Parts: sequence; structure tokens; C-alpha cells
Amino acid sequence: MDVYQYLEALLHPEYSIIYASGGKTGCDKAIEHIPDIIISDIMMPGMDGIEMLDKVKNDVRTSHIPVVLLTAKADIVSRLEGLERGADAYLAKPFDKNELQVQLRALIALRKKLHERYASMTESPLREEHDLKHEDAFMRKIREAMLRNLHDESLDVSMLCTEVGMSRTQLYRKFKSLSDKTINEYLRTLRLFKAKEMLLHSDCTVSEVAYHTGFKNISHFSKVFTSEFDINPSKIRQP
Repeated sequence: MDVYQYLEALLHPEYSIIYASGGKTGCDKAIEHIPDIIISDIMMPGMDGIEMLDKVKNDVRTSHIPVVLLTAKADIVSRLEGLERGADAYLAKPFDKNELQVQLRALIALRKKLHERYASMTESPLREEHDLKHEDAFMRKIREAMLRNLHDESLDVSMLCTEVGMSRTQLYRKFKSLSDKTINEYLRTLRLFKAKEMLLHSDCTVSEVAYHTGFKNISHFSKVFTSEFDINPSKIRQP
């Protein structure tokens, strides 16, 4: 039984598995599908696992995806090489199936920390982390594009795709992986938080605030604002 068959037997049906025959194909499929985790052998023809790892971790479309490397080499030098290149976990073959399951669950649990980091409506994460520089830059670019066009009721995913150079599917999957929100959910919440900020710190009327944050229907604005903050926007300035 080869590694792919063994992994499929271990992980199905808990995980949906996409197979790639080598490093180059693996990169292409990672970009196409934006998977939750990549498990890769180091020894592969053509592009090996280390080269594939470099490409995945330095492409904004895939840089957030955890990578587990598998190899027959159990020495410390090989382990350090994989980890220094950005591998999130490293297992020596023959690996223990329980260890693999634990590693995968731990990597998926780490996704919750990313959700906490990027779901916030604050301008940027409070603490910079080198390992997340690509993700911070990606989220910052999306947020800045939203803020520049916040007044535009027709602002949609297509414009953001052009901004970051991704397809709709790639953008949706990466954004959802990082924030646990869809683009539209995040945009709606950002509009409301900016509206609240304007109501509290400017002299703009409710209608003006609604207009500047992309809400052309005042009744709808009042309804969703009240639902989000449990207070009508017309009453938020009252002592």
C-alpha cells in the first residue's frame, strides 16, 4: 500500500482528500482548491516537498495553509530543514497513525486563533507575528480596499478579486479560512462598525452616516444597526 492509499484509509471519511502525484501538481491543486491542510512527502520526482513547501508558503493564495511533511529520513537535520522552511509539522515514515491524527487536529484547532485575529473589526492585529506576515498583509489589503469603497453600495467580491489578484473561489476560501466569515459578512459588519464610529464621533446625521457607509435605505440601515448593537442609531448619542 503506498502512502496515498494509507493516508486515505486513515483519514476517510473524516477528511475529504485531493490527491496530487508530485510537488508541481500539488502546488497547482493547492492554488486551485485552497485546502485546509497539505500532507506531502519530501522525496518526490521533479519538485520535491521542500521546494513545494517554499512555493506554497510564499504564495499569498496558499501561504496560510498548514503543511505536514512526511519523509523516511528521521534525522534531526532533515527535521530542522523542513521546519525552518515553514513546515507546520514533520512526521518520519513509518509514522504512527495516532500521531498523525493528533497533529491534524492540533493544526485545525490553531485555525481558531486565526479567526480571533482576523475577525476583529479593529484596524489590524495588536501584535505582529513574523509567521503571519503574508496573512496580515492580505487581510490589511482587503480591509483597506473595503474602507476606500465603503460608501459604494455596489461594492462586491469581483472588485476585491481584482484588488488582490485572485479568483472568486480562491479569495472566498482564503478569507473564510482566516476570518471564519464570508467576504459579505465581514463587509456588512465593517460597514456597521464604521457607522457606529461616525455616529459617536462626528456631527453627521443618521442619514448621512448611512449613506457614507454604503446603506442607501435608511429603514434597512436602522434595522441591521439595531440588530448588531441592540440600540437604534438615532438613540446612540443620547446620554
